[in-house]
Amino acid sequence: MRHLKGEPRQQSTLFPESLDDYVSADNPVRVIDAYMDSLDMLALGFTQAATKHTGRKPYDPADLLKLYTYGYLNQVRSTRRLEKECHRNVEVLWLMKRLAPDFKTLANFRQQNSKAIREACRGFIQFCREASLLDSRMIAIDGSKFRAAASMSKTYNRKQLDALQKRLNRKIDDYLHLMAKSEQSGTNDKGSIHEALSQLQKRKVRLDGLSGSLDKGASQCCETEPEAKRMRSGREGIVVGYNVQSAVDVETGLIVHHEVTTEGSDNRQLEPIATTAKSELGADTLQVLADAGYSNGEQLERCEEQGIEPAVPVNRAVNNKGNYFQKSEFTYDSEQDQFTCPAGQLLTYQTYNRKKKHRLYARTGCNACPLQGRCTSADKRWVTRHFNEDALDRSQQRVDENPGLMRLRSAVVERPFAQLKHNMGMRRFRCWGQSGAESEMGLAVMAYNLNRMINALGVQRMLQLI
Repeated sequence: MRHLKGEPRQQSTLFPESLDDYVSADNPVRVIDAYMDSLDMLALGFTQAATKHTGRKPYDPADLLKLYTYGYLNQVRSTRRLEKECHRNVEVLWLMKRLAPDFKTLANFRQQNSKAIREACRGFIQFCREASLLDSRMIAIDGSKFRAAASMSKTYNRKQLDALQKRLNRKIDDYLHLMAKSEQSGTNDKGSIHEALSQLQKRKVRLDGLSGSLDKGASQCCETEPEAKRMRSGREGIVVGYNVQSAVDVETGLIVHHEVTTEGSDNRQLEPIATTAKSELGADTLQVLADAGYSNGEQLERCEEQGIEPAVPVNRAVNNKGNYFQKSEFTYDSEQDQFTCPAGQLLTYQTYNRKKKHRLYARTGCNACPLQGRCTSADKRWVTRHFNEDALDRSQQRVDENPGLMRLRSAVVERPFAQLKHNMGMRRFRCWGQSGAESEMGLAVMAYNLNRMINALGVQRMLQLI
């Protein structure tokens, strides 16, 4: 049989091949190596960036950041798997120069450098700006839910927590009764009963602490990861996790800013995300695209005050109480601050609702109006106007004038989330707590952005720019 045969494993060669020969010139791992070496780890705030003159030498933070970036780019996020890759993966052997940190060292690095990792992620955006790779003035914003390390079964609302505390108290009472019987009978199982009782009492202390957080106004609590929240996540239903916000540049597809939040809704995220993205881009003005989940008049007005033009579809309330006139059929006069109804009658300002941020307008005498059957069943028709109605109108007008903006938004901002979750395996965080989630997301975003520019420019061009 004529098959290709490999070289004998024991055969030595006169001129051994170097490790560099196994990594081609166009391998993306070379860009990861060059870029991380260009960073000032001490200025970014990485631990052990500055070394002492005595004691065991630590690993260079740049080397550990290289390994993590490579791992997240290739769906290897487990510290134990990364440790194995250091011994068997040729690309990792080249990248780490045969260094093989243990999993505990890697875990501590990710846990202790959350802020520094985010700064390194920001640094890549600044690098792209300085290299004139990022100069557009339009971004798209969206949020996506990522599962936390905590389990759904460890998250409770008030009713669930009260029921759990009652069951726990019954168990404690049962064990106290058993201990009393054991003392009376003189049996030798008091030690095991005491140990079980001790564990139950420790749990009772934890649950009492959670109950205290609910007493302060929280609607839910998580026993194992207090910062994680139950959130509605589209097709996935209810998940325990975090709402990750991202601002994506329309031209390059780079994630210019991201934030790991604990708010289940996007309604209050537009202004802080857009403002920070504008600062990252160093732009005087910025166009922002977002879906209707970001429809918030106060946020829209704040954006406009800072030179940001939001194009966000507005969520309008619909009068579904019969076949009645909608608010859009009432004409507003800004000079007189009043509405004109379809019958030509004036609705004047009456009061306001601070909670809903509405001004309310009305007129009496609707019983005598020939159009009452199409307007209201009462003698008075009310119409509301949002405190920031003008900002809402301007945002809706931008969408109406260019319907393609929403298709562009979807194509731009939802793609990175698909890449992070599907191609990079970031459906669930491995680290506990919001700080750990921020570390993981920072590493994932850095890997995504690096890969995005490598695909756009090529390895050699990126190496020249670095």
